[in-house]
Amino acid sequence: MHSFLSHILPTLESLGVWSYWIVGLFSFLEGWWVTGVIAPGTLVVDAGGALVRLGYLDFFDLVWFVAIGAILGGEVSWHTGRWLGGRLRLPQGKTFERAQDLVRRRGPVAVVMGRFLGPVAGLAALAAALSGLSRRQFVVWNIVGGILYALAHVSMGYIAGDILARITPYLPRIVLPLGLFAVIVAITWLLVRHIRRGWPLIVVTLEGLARHLSEWPPMKRLSARHPRITAVLAKRLHLTHGGGLLTTAIVVLLIYLVGVFVDNAFDLTFLPETAALDARIANLAHAYWSDTGLTIAGWLTQLGHVPVATTVAAGAVAFFALWGRPAAAIGLAVSVAGDAVTVTVLKLAFGRARPELGYFLETSHSFPSGHAAISVALYACLFVMLWRERFIGPTVALVGGMTVAAAIGLTRIYLVEHYLSDVLNGWIIGGIWLVVGFGVAERLRRTSLPARAARPALALGVAALSLGVAGWLAVEKRPVLKHAQTAPQTIVADLEQAATDGTLPLDVVTLTGEALPPVTLIVQGATPEALAAHLSAGGWTPVPAPGVTSVVAALRGEFADQARADATALPAFRDALPAALTLRAPSGHSILRLWPAGQSETGAEIVAVALSPEGDLAEWSEAEVRRDVLSLLPGTVQRVPTKPLKGKTDLHGTPWSTDGQLALLKLPQSPPATKKP
Repeated sequence: MHSFLSHILPTLESLGVWSYWIVGLFSFLEGWWVTGVIAPGTLVVDAGGALVRLGYLDFFDLVWFVAIGAILGGEVSWHTGRWLGGRLRLPQGKTFERAQDLVRRRGPVAVVMGRFLGPVAGLAALAAALSGLSRRQFVVWNIVGGILYALAHVSMGYIAGDILARITPYLPRIVLPLGLFAVIVAITWLLVRHIRRGWPLIVVTLEGLARHLSEWPPMKRLSARHPRITAVLAKRLHLTHGGGLLTTAIVVLLIYLVGVFVDNAFDLTFLPETAALDARIANLAHAYWSDTGLTIAGWLTQLGHVPVATTVAAGAVAFFALWGRPAAAIGLAVSVAGDAVTVTVLKLAFGRARPELGYFLETSHSFPSGHAAISVALYACLFVMLWRERFIGPTVALVGGMTVAAAIGLTRIYLVEHYLSDVLNGWIIGGIWLVVGFGVAERLRRTSLPARAARPALALGVAALSLGVAGWLAVEKRPVLKHAQTAPQTIVADLEQAATDGTLPLDVVTLTGEALPPVTLIVQGATPEALAAHLSAGGWTPVPAPGVTSVVAALRGEFADQARADATALPAFRDALPAALTLRAPSGHSILRLWPAGQSETGAEIVAVALSPEGDLAEWSEAEVRRDVLSLLPGTVQRVPTKPLKGKTDLHGTPWSTDGQLALLKLPQSPPATKKP
């Protein structure tokens, strides 16, 4: 469950103590009227509160960072408002008018109320500064507002994180990807809305600030002493000049994306945890295959298939060229071609094998995902170019581009054609070439290739033809399905030795790698299904697979703190594989998971059994539950000493421990009737 939020703000989870500074910085940015109209500070603070619930941050430490950031943002708004208010004509937008009206009606209390109104937070402080509110009143109410804001939003984030922690482990097959889509679309819409609303104010403010700084005596002396450096900086930060702020932003973003890719590549190469997480997610996706899901994913993933993507790219480039937008045509071509070459080289360089469970028969290497890369370099870039040439608005461009890219990438994970790290880094490669292509188009547009006369009918005809051909290729050139393969059965000659030397893995973990109680019982002589049938006679009941009914039941049980027989359970993994069967104890406080673990030399099936607590318990004894399970099964038991372990469950923090004993149970060939408890 921790992984759900880490997909929204992965950097916060990984940066440790720096996370406090980042959240505090966004609180400051939203409190300053210049950046508050575009900075999603409240969203980041709420996410920080969710990370508090998930155990990554401390509540009161985060509250202080958020409060200090908010207070400083208000102070900067006050001082810059007083300084620039008489020197600069501020744009009278609806948000600023709302802030001014709030100050007129509520007086100093408006500084507190504005904290909870998004971009009004900084503008309320600005309006207070311009309204003549006394300095003393502002300081007092600004401090009160900052502290209340921090307490309220960190608490709200904590509650949201608690709900996520309880809900996401039980989500059925298709809900988590759809939820991720919804989050991506919502965040994108909010960011675009903030930027569109606040950009005019930022431009006017920055231009006025630059003008006044250039007239500041110390700055004049510095310019006279270092004219060359000053000229370069002025050119690189100019808001409208072709090589100005836009080019600088493109270069910075490009450097950042390259750095992220290099960091991820090092993680894949040198950190075993990355490959282990990849394997768990791949096996879980395979376990959740359904006919409907495979059909939908199979068609969506065709958008990234080489013949289809090539046809779409050619049609899009021709469309821009015929419409008189040669710069956009060349920029898109550079993005697609550069992406294709880069992905090919990286696949050969890393040589990572594809997952064995893939739905289609693919022959190229796995890292990075070419489909994920082209989803950004082609489709997202196409949306960006359509926006830049004013065919569509920015909201449609960003939401559409991100949705198509996310859809194609997630199908590769669901179909187990790629690992998670393949897709993430494919998106980054595509993003790098999107930035390069956009930069090339901007450069050409401002220099040698301005817009020309358009031939709309021909352009639309070529675009329609390319889409038709792409659709035909998607139908006729589908990848070959991989034939179902049965994994070779593991033969265990010496069960005791295999359990002690690591040949037969015992560790059990959650999807995100947190440890659960390990395998403490190995049964020889029955399949998981037969073993489950024996245990069901003693009151153990099968746990329902994730679905609408079972998820709702699990959520009701979580919030009511009551065990429910119709509730699903959290997924757990042994040797990167999800449990074949899961049972619930008659008491409702224990979960038993079964994995096929091979065969003996005589052909007897071997099953690995792991027990874990369920629910919010003060204590839980694995040894007692195992003893109850053994009392239901016939056969002889051999005890093998292992290392005692202890820990806490990820969701409720229930302490668990093992007694350092592994039970090896050999069932008779024809077991008698199951003993009653």
